[in-house]
Amino acid sequence: MKVILLLDIAKVGKRGEVKEVADGYAINVLLAKKKAILATPSELAKWKQKEESILHKKELATSVFAKLLDELRRKEVIVTGKKHDEKGQLFAQIKSEDVVDAIFSVTSLSVDPKQLEIDKPIKALGNHTVYLKQSGKREPFTISVK
Repeated sequence: MKVILLLDIAKVGKRGEVKEVADGYAINVLLAKKKAILATPSELAKWKQKEESILHKKELATSVFAKLLDELRRKEVIVTGKKHDEKGQLFAQIKSEDVVDAIFSVTSLSVDPKQLEIDKPIKALGNHTVYLKQSGKREPFTISVK
């Protein structure tokens, strides 16, 4: 019996693969536990369309990430409004949300705070390196704290 796997299953196959399995195994295990669906022509068409949609979304996200990174490197991202002493030490550290707000004011693009990575706490005025993450990529850009 041909089935489309909905999950990665050891010794059978990976998610999305069409596999020929024994009828009893398909009915009693895979279909009963909703780990697979029958590989009918309509289901195959739906699955193919879904995979193409996922691929398209990944490509779109990658292009938006590249555009955002390019803009961040060309423009100066300035974080302001934080109180500091005369030596330039901040009373409160810069958080991801502060950087997200600064990025939005410069590029008009919103960034999820989870996409930002700050290696060490930013507690002083000046230029600092912050990382933008997506899909395993980690790209640096500079922010100015004034």
